[in-house]
Amino acid sequence: MRPISVVLARRDPVLTDNVVRSISKQFSNVATANNAEEVRTAVARQRAGLAIVDLEVVNFAELAQLCREFPATAFVSTHRLADDAMWSQSLSMGAVDCCLAGDLSKILQASERYVAIKQTQTPTAA
Repeated sequence: MRPISVVLARRDPVLTDNVVRSISKQFSNVATANNAEEVRTAVARQRAGLAIVDLEVVNFAELAQLCREFPATAFVSTHRLADDAMWSQSLSMGAVDCCLAGDLSKILQASERYVAIKQTQTPTAA
């Protein structure tokens, strides 16, 4: 699998720093974003294979738009109170999973699983 760049949008800067430190060993580049427009810019600039977005930073409508704009990117949504309804709505918007914001191991499992799938499904530009 080719090196993967990640965009991370989280509401809490302390948690963001902790997550960046935790995942920076597994991914080639980790960029952070504070809103949907910064996610859009960072995904385009980094050609990110993965975006982890907090639903308190990016709402469902913005998530749907990002998923449509970047079909080669696996979007994993997170929320501090993630539940089945959020999971279902996230998937209907185009995300590949929705996890509790503090469950880093689940977020990483989702990223490994779905980034590989997205890379095989999305045709590369010639």
